[in-house]
Amino acid sequence: MRRIRRFTPLLLAGALGFPLWASPAADAKPVLVFAATAAADVVEEIGKAFSEASGVPVRVSSGGSPGLAKRILEGEPADLFIPAGFTTLAKLQPAGLVDDQSTYLWIRGRLVVIAPSQVAGALTSPQEMADPRFRRLALATPGSVPLGTYARQSLKYYRLWDALRQRIVPLPDSQSVLASVESGAADLGIVYACDARTNSRVKIVLELPEESHNPIQYFVALVAHQGASPAVHPFLNFLKSDAARRLLIEAGFIPAFP
Repeated sequence: MRRIRRFTPLLLAGALGFPLWASPAADAKPVLVFAATAAADVVEEIGKAFSEASGVPVRVSSGGSPGLAKRILEGEPADLFIPAGFTTLAKLQPAGLVDDQSTYLWIRGRLVVIAPSQVAGALTSPQEMADPRFRRLALATPGSVPLGTYARQSLKYYRLWDALRQRIVPLPDSQSVLASVESGAADLGIVYACDARTNSRVKIVLELPEESHNPIQYFVALVAHQGASPAVHPFLNFLKSDAARRLLIEAGFIPAFP
């Protein structure tokens, strides 16, 4: 498991503008966040850091971005929405459910190639994936799972798709790819860096450059609804703090804010 750096409440309270003598309020209204699955763990960690400083809980609901958007459209309360890609945000705009002025690109994800942890060494280039010793390559299903689509784009970029097509083991999601590589059922797999870093039984053997696939982007938007937490704007700002930046980098993301 990755180690998460902790930050003292006094330092964070000062950064957030909360009084240094502030203590957690039992009746503080929580900030409700809907976050795409891949970003949910780090949002939880950032939320804990914010809560330590402010006394305001942050509650994170995770899932696929389209499903989360559907819940917002159906009236389920959320203060912030952190989807993968802009498409799902666009679906909420006609209904006036997101604040366009506050919406921004928050982080970018990275793709990595993984192998079982006991495998020695790393790959020297993407082309090495075509080596005959790698008989099975686990991917999330391209076309139906965004992770798999990004992986296919990267393999095509390096002109490896046709060469590796017969070796590909299509799986439903990132966790399935991790499990397949971890067990040795697949020799290699392609996953998000944030997922690889949470599993000690696999190792990253190669990073796939961002230019080899479409951008893996996560946005942040305020959701318009009655009864929003008074702490939603401080938390929105905290998502762009130095403390949040450090947690994001440790989790394998690339901060996209200044």
